Amino acid sequence: MGAWMGDPEDHLAVSLAGGGETDLLLSLLAASQDCVKLLEPDGTLAFMSVNGMRAMEVDSFDSIAGRPWPVLWPAAAHGRLQEALSRARAGQKSSFEAACPTARGAPRWWHVSVIPIRSASGALHKILAASRDITERVLREQAQQEHAASLEQALAEKSDLLAQRDFLMREVDHRVKNSLAQVSAILRLQARRAPPDVRRALEEAAQRVAAIARVHEQLQSSDDLRSIPVLPLLERLCAEFALSLDRVITLAPEEGTERMVMPSERASALSIILGELVANAVRHGTGTGPVIVRLSRTSPATARLSVVNAASGPRPTVQTGRQGLGTTICQTYAATLDGQLDWHFAAGHLTATLDFTPGKNDCLR
Repeated sequence: MGAWMGDPEDHLAVSLAGGGETDLLLSLLAASQDCVKLLEPDGTLAFMSVNGMRAMEVDSFDSIAGRPWPVLWPAAAHGRLQEALSRARAGQKSSFEAACPTARGAPRWWHVSVIPIRSASGALHKILAASRDITERVLREQAQQEHAASLEQALAEKSDLLAQRDFLMREVDHRVKNSLAQVSAILRLQARRAPPDVRRALEEAAQRVAAIARVHEQLQSSDDLRSIPVLPLLERLCAEFALSLDRVITLAPEEGTERMVMPSERASALSIILGELVANAVRHGTGTGPVIVRLSRTSPATARLSVVNAASGPRPTVQTGRQGLGTTICQTYAATLDGQLDWHFAAGHLTATLDFTPGKNDCLR
């Protein structure tokens, strides 16, 4: 049995050429599930195994005996078969994969090996063609490819929709920013012509509108329209406040806040609170020193915003229900950030502190 190790087709070729144990090898090939055929040198059918006829749904070999092998295949495969026959006549092995329905029209895919069989004198005696049914594998691969193509198309369509949505959102943010800037400019223009008490209210309103506009401006420059890097936003706000309030506003972020991001709606609330705290520091502080804005992390999920300015004393206590509009705004928006506001006076400085949660989904990166 050791002499039969390896490809049985190769052993059959050797046996037929050398007159060896041909009958036994023919019996082994007859038991193979592959469709084994012997062809004459001109490519006509001389033999097909019983299991081969079953696989090809051929009722009787007499119906195909002597016919050219390629005529059993679709025209699309004729080129490959003719090439394989030509190589066999030249003494070369070859293999290929192609589709060929059974005699009853059932679709099948085959892996075909073509081997020349030479006589003892070296002349081409027969051509062995062994076809293995690979339909299950091919159909599985086709299903996987179709599924992958379907997923790729769905992903492309989703990407197109997301790109379109982002474009529309950026356009909306751009228009909202411009509209808010116009409103702020109108309020400032009107404030110049108003009495002192009205002017102050209009300037405060203009500053609040400008703070919201800065958020939309930052959204336009952000890769993710749903979230905003906090430090660039605070830098722009402090620069805007310094210009409008004619005061040095210094941002002093602590280590660990460089990659802090917030959902856009929460960043908007933080911006409004910062605007109110800075304006209050300038309005009620003493001296002309800088207003310091600090940002720090207090835990992996929480942060602290502090506004420090020189002051002559602690923040005055107001009667219940009589607090200023700015304080009401700060407390209202602090609640949306799950935050808490506090004021502390020490060493001639008043510090307003907001402890807050930047976001629900680990926005402290």
